[in-house]
Amino acid sequence: MRTEGALAMIVTALILVAGAVVIWSLMLRYRRRELQHKERLAALEKGMQLPESIGAPPEWSARPYLLKGMMWLFGGIALAVFLAGISVSMDRPPSVEERLRRARNLRNMGASEEEIRRVENDPTPQDRMTEAMALLGLVPIGVGMAYLIYYRVESKNAQPPR
Repeated sequence: MRTEGALAMIVTALILVAGAVVIWSLMLRYRRRELQHKERLAALEKGMQLPESIGAPPEWSARPYLLKGMMWLFGGIALAVFLAGISVSMDRPPSVEERLRRARNLRNMGASEEEIRRVENDPTPQDRMTEAMALLGLVPIGVGMAYLIYYRVESKNAQPPR
């Protein structure tokens, strides 16, 4: 029970930290765009030419899709390995203390002696995460593969014929 509670707290903390990082990065991007917009308005009000970096759209490249694809792919692989590791490590028989605690709870609820004895001698794990949870890693792996395929196709299309 303790490890499950600690695991839940760790997962919750990781989700909160990831959410905070995403929100922080979105706020920084918004602030940067706002400053670029103010700079552009100030240049237009003064009648100045817009600098090339402000007026021209950035040159398109397939390269960022390679980075995104690799990040998603390896993040998905890491998630699948992490979840598989957790599910395998949780596949231990309950300790003697855990079995006695369950037997005591059953005794307090009015269970028969046979049921209590069965719980005390039962080595099968209870409330464990299934190995199928590791399949959640397939979602980011699929996104990463899509980015990598897009990168490959677009980089081939952008090259001049030889």
